[in-house]
Amino acid sequence: MKKLRLIFFLMTPLFLFSCDKEDGPYVKIKSIENLIYQEIRDFRVEEGEDGPFVHQVLMVGEAQIYSYKMANGVEEINTDGLDEHWDALLEKYSFYNLHALVLKTSSLDEDEILDELLLLTDGEAILLEDLTQCGVGVESDTEGNNYICILLAKADS
Repeated sequence: MKKLRLIFFLMTPLFLFSCDKEDGPYVKIKSIENLIYQEIRDFRVEEGEDGPFVHQVLMVGEAQIYSYKMANGVEEINTDGLDEHWDALLEKYSFYNLHALVLKTSSLDEDEILDELLLLTDGEAILLEDLTQCGVGVESDTEGNNYICILLAKADS
């Protein structure tokens, strides 16, 4: 029994100090972001797209950052400034067939948001592309407008 205690005592520091620290910030998916993702997923299924389609936390983080930039006037409400965010994602994983949609809306209702996304130029076509990954980011400004960035891609498992 003493040997077991000694081994445990000597091994504890090894476990405590050998863990790698996270390389990036913690990403918390907001409930509205998840609801929008679920609405997009359900739309895709209704339209016959029944393959895998996940809410990818890496993509959510980058979509949140871009939404924040739009909400604070750092980026225009378009996809022109997304290159650095795609680059950050591509450093971590092999995504391809990259697409994005952005939206400024006063709504926080996922049904209305999907309807607005479908009205965007190529919105429906983009949502029905050959995709497996989705990341939804939502940020608000001080006037109550909501800025939504949806990153979409394919990744092989």
